Amino acid sequence: MAEQLSRHYSAVSSPEAALDQAVAWALGRVGGQLRVGPAGTRIRDWTEAEIADLLADARLWCRVRSDAVMDPANFLERVVGGLLGAQSDGIGGRLELVPWLPDGWRTLVVRRLRVHRTLVDVDIRARAEWVTVRLAVAFGPPIAVALGLPGHFGVARVAVDEVPLPAERAIFTAAGEHEVTLYLGA
Repeated sequence: MAEQLSRHYSAVSSPEAALDQAVAWALGRVGGQLRVGPAGTRIRDWTEAEIADLLADARLWCRVRSDAVMDPANFLERVVGGLLGAQSDGIGGRLELVPWLPDGWRTLVVRRLRVHRTLVDVDIRARAEWVTVRLAVAFGPPIAVALGLPGHFGVARVAVDEVPLPAERAIFTAAGEHEVTLYLGA
């Protein structure tokens, strides 16, 4: 087993050398020799310039935090803020949700959304005449929630856990599981 590992995963001195070795293997060269493919077919012999260009491109892929790639935290903040319309008022403040689903989307599920010390699961399902939002506090203390839809939808009425409310948005304290139904058509 040890000799198999050393044959396939030889020691390298740096990440760049490991990348060079991996790309060279993928191109068909192992130790400077051409690799023979299935059924005796030969893999095309690349020129040194082509290999150098490919290695230069591959080294750029390793820079996850370069200017060309968005920071993962910033990306997730935009997704949560944009699709869920999630916003927290401050320390101990309420969670405001104004979900928006792009055309063609019928459902959106977010698990373990952290709001202060609370983790919330959000399940949004859109239908022709209503939108159902299921909220579940997965961990932490109860949290105040304000839930509505963007203004252009026109909410006629709201029900929280099958209790009708005379408002266009639901404001309640989430502890455990809750189902909010927002009926469309103002």
